[in-house]
Amino acid sequence: MAARGILKVWLLKLLSEGSKTGYDLIKEMEARVGWQPSPGSVYPLLQMLGEAGLLRAKPAGNKVYWELTPEGRQYLDELRERRREWLRELGIREQAVWKAFDDPHHPMLLFPRMAHLVKEAFLQGKGGEAFRILEEARRKLEELLGEG
Repeated sequence: MAARGILKVWLLKLLSEGSKTGYDLIKEMEARVGWQPSPGSVYPLLQMLGEAGLLRAKPAGNKVYWELTPEGRQYLDELRERRREWLRELGIREQAVWKAFDDPHHPMLLFPRMAHLVKEAFLQGKGGEAFRILEEARRKLEELLGEG
């Protein structure tokens, strides 16, 4: 699944919690995922999802709030049902990354291994604990770099 596809899923998920502006969505992504998508990625995607009938724009003064339509909720539910298929695809891609590096101690090998472990944790119903561990590691790295 491409980065744009992941962004689409996150936007729909966040909007399933209530209406938000594009700016709100960007800031919420940064807070929850540690990645701040660019406005040049978010706003055209919101427009596209609106044109597809998955979102509805609600102007309020100089802001535009976006909300899921019933079709958008149904689409998000379908995406949630397909997540096992995506996890399997992630495992295939992980193996390709592992094979791309010959050095068994290369730091980039840590990321696909972590992705695999998180995938397995979700499959075993331990996803919440896996995210807690990853969040703790993220906080420690930010402290190390003076960003915390």
